Amino acid sequence: LCTLELRVRTQSENALALAEALEGHPRVARVHYPGLPSSPSHARAKEQLADGAFGSVVSFELVDGDAATRPFVSRLEIAVPAPSLGGIETLVSIPAHISHASMSPEERAEAGIGPGCVRVALGIEDSRDLVADFTRALG
Repeated sequence: LCTLELRVRTQSENALALAEALEGHPRVARVHYPGLPSSPSHARAKEQLADGAFGSVVSFELVDGDAATRPFVSRLEIAVPAPSLGGIETLVSIPAHISHASMSPEERAEAGIGPGCVRVALGIEDSRDLVADFTRALG
């Protein structure tokens, strides 16, 4: 509990760094993170989250869709594939195969989960290492 503030702040900073890096990558179709000025919820998040921390979860969609998600995740070296969120290590999951597997592609799209969606719960690793890992895995 005594390190909670430090962990949450670091996780949020890592999420923003990763979201910014992914947003400009040619193999990423779309990034979902309220800390990005391009996010439809950015203004509301900025009002409600006065400390400038926008959370530790980033979702993004790969240009090549669902077929690209498993190969991408298998190339990550720092992020750990896991069905849960939270913790000190960065965790990555594929909603279409885990949390939303029972939904059809149409239902997932209605819920805002597009083809090729990958969800990341950021940990407290060095943000430069995380960005390098994800950039390398994207190819």
